[in-house]
Amino acid sequence: MNRRISILVLVLLLGLAGACAKAEKADPAEAAWSEYTAAWSEAETAEEKTRLAEEYLANFPDTEHSGRLARRVIYYRGHEMGDPQGAFDVVYPVLGQIEDPEQRFMASMSLFDLADSVEIPLDIAEVANALEAVRPLGYDEYQWVFETATELELWPLVAEHAGAATEIATPEDFRAEDPDREYSEKQIAQMVGLRKATSLTYEGWAAYNMGNTELAYDRFAAADEVNCVNYLGVPKTPLNTFWGRAALAEGDIDQAMELLGAETLFSEDGSAAKPYLREAYVAKNGDDQGFDEFLWATRNELARTVDDFTLLDFDGNELSMAETSAGKVTLLAFWFPT
Repeated sequence: MNRRISILVLVLLLGLAGACAKAEKADPAEAAWSEYTAAWSEAETAEEKTRLAEEYLANFPDTEHSGRLARRVIYYRGHEMGDPQGAFDVVYPVLGQIEDPEQRFMASMSLFDLADSVEIPLDIAEVANALEAVRPLGYDEYQWVFETATELELWPLVAEHAGAATEIATPEDFRAEDPDREYSEKQIAQMVGLRKATSLTYEGWAAYNMGNTELAYDRFAAADEVNCVNYLGVPKTPLNTFWGRAALAEGDIDQAMELLGAETLFSEDGSAAKPYLREAYVAKNGDDQGFDEFLWATRNELARTVDDFTLLDFDGNELSMAETSAGKVTLLAFWFPT
């Protein structure tokens, strides 16, 4: 009798375990996420992508995907569709329903992307502190805060978080973020250098805007020593823009034009520096007559010859840059088929 009861109990327990497993597998939020991702991959317009993200966020506001979906709504509705108020009206009410502090941080910080057009009733310091009360911020989170605070001109907050980011811009902290991934020592050195240069650059800009020119120039120089640069030697950070703007304000027109000229012509976002380069040009020449000619001359002065290299074509034949481009203007198009 006891044996039969034991077997019956065991069968019931196994049945309950199976039911729990099925219930876990049938999580409606994850089932809907699978459908969402499939539909997202086929969506072709900003309107379609916005509708999908908003529908999921409305039905499942508190998941591990909440922050990512908030960013998508803000990007597609707020920027692509030109409706920042509409994006705010979707995302802001969701914040109170998100319990995960990391997801709430991501959604809250994303809202500040709309600050040019919409008044955001959030304190960025409180947003950062709420996550930091749970765990230390990582470098990327510090960077998100100090870059956003720069746009909002909250200079003490920029200085605080850029300084904290500089402290953790180390090989040890970089490895700890992704311990399962293997990096070469060269890759680590480059990434750590870029991180340190970025945070030092923003530390310097915050210091300058708070009236400490000496500290600002010290941080700019320190950033310059560790900076990663592109092929033409231009930093992959806003260093030239910030340093050039500081030099312009201090009346050092030649240094301003040198820094801002390289940034305008050969950085990824030269448009941000161009108005200040024009201002420096006018300060030196009295007006902007000849500014375009100056840009062309500066481009030719700073440009450098492409180093020779050899690649294989689709048939396995070697082609060198020197042989292909000798005496000709050559357009390089690197195509990565997927």
